[in-house]
Amino acid sequence: MSDETYDVAVVGAGPAGATAAIALAQKEHRVALIDRDTFPRRATSLSWLNLRIKPLLAQLGVRDKPLLSCPFRKVTFHDADFAKSARPHFEEAAGYLVERGDFGNALVKAAVKQGVTLIEGTAVTNLQLKETCTILKLTDGAEVESTLLVLASGREGELLDRAGVAREGGASAMWTTQISASLTAPAEPRIEIVLGLDKVGSFGLCCVADERVAVSINWIGEQTEAAPALVRFCRAGLAREVIPLDLSEQARAAVVVRSPASVALDMDTHVGKHTLVIGDAGGFISAASNEGIYPAMWSARIAAEVTDTALKSAHSQDELMAFDSSWRMQMADYLRAPNTDSQFLIPLVFSNQPMADRMGAAFFSGENI
Repeated sequence: MSDETYDVAVVGAGPAGATAAIALAQKEHRVALIDRDTFPRRATSLSWLNLRIKPLLAQLGVRDKPLLSCPFRKVTFHDADFAKSARPHFEEAAGYLVERGDFGNALVKAAVKQGVTLIEGTAVTNLQLKETCTILKLTDGAEVESTLLVLASGREGELLDRAGVAREGGASAMWTTQISASLTAPAEPRIEIVLGLDKVGSFGLCCVADERVAVSINWIGEQTEAAPALVRFCRAGLAREVIPLDLSEQARAAVVVRSPASVALDMDTHVGKHTLVIGDAGGFISAASNEGIYPAMWSARIAAEVTDTALKSAHSQDELMAFDSSWRMQMADYLRAPNTDSQFLIPLVFSNQPMADRMGAAFFSGENI
């Protein structure tokens, strides 16, 4: 049994958890970062990041090179049958394409360098919220005691239930599935987006960078329809030379998971007893693009500021309650879907360049159309 105690225990060492751990360690708090996986993680997937990620990394003291070595500017919107297309204009790069595994590993490495204690390869099996502390029991038999707790445990809801924080499902379920493959030769960084796959906002995404391609469907509707939609997207995209190789067979076996996109806006609170909930666990994912890395890290930065104040206060629970209002004031507009009917908007994207530019800004920067 471990007899070491911490100011904060962070459960989940993804981008949100690692960010919170780094930010709290920078403020000289004793932090434990707990994850069931071991590091570095081997699994990789191609993802894109908002341009705002660069100053956020600077705040964390994380070098952006080589993590952000692949900026992209070439973005093309397509309609559902690939009959029309439009390219939004960006004054600078639209964002960065990254290997998600490499990006996450770099954040965890930075956390350890900052003095965070990494407890890896073990999961939390029980959570006790006592009057003055939290106690986490781990699969390896150890216990971790901390004054406060930050849950960044991804899309599973078990720990949230134990912490007394209910996560709502959201008005419409979004199902997401992604496949990826290697290319035989380097390719120009680009993103292809297929809009209007149905009447409720589903869309397809193809990311190409260097020698990797990733194709995904973000589907609003029945879960069983998501994988067939991915197969159709792969076939049509190959025929139109939007997707550089045939991934249709791989798409048939793709795993479909529910995305908590913008679920944060539907939750009554992200604060439990001694506890804050951030990242995917708290539904901090953009409804417009289903991008979750940047908003996860953003929520973690806000949580770290609130947690730091709470640790210095005699009334820590009262200070933790400020998290709900803080993130809503800063992040709500970024998380929510555009306030325009997509079926009315999409035709304008392909006939009006300013509207295509506005759609690009909404998708990649979270601006409201």
